Amino acid sequence: MTVDEWIADHPDAEPLAELIRAVADLDEDVKWNRLTFTANGDWHHWVCAVAATRKAVHLVFHKGSLLADPAGLLAGDGKYTRQVSAAQAIGAPDDVAGLVRDAVAHQTDM
Repeated sequence: MTVDEWIADHPDAEPLAELIRAVADLDEDVKWNRLTFTANGDWHHWVCAVAATRKAVHLVFHKGSLLADPAGLLAGDGKYTRQVSAAQAIGAPDDVAGLVRDAVAHQTDM
């Protein structure tokens, strides 16, 4: 599935994708049934992804547990990943931009 096909199937996810694109020049592809972003083609250490289900859309950070989150947007208690709901992300674009930049900086940590 191409990125355009994924977006067409998940139109509610497009604002999050646009937010990420505005912050960083990242590679993007559909991986693990998510619109996934990485730097320098390093898919093992992906940066973030837009995940869409029938009920919700989230921005997921691969190494979210490492990120500074002064606004308290990140949720989750997994070993590495953290997520932000689409509504929260769209409502706090500057905070999300900081998370994306921090995620890029921590891409290969761990």
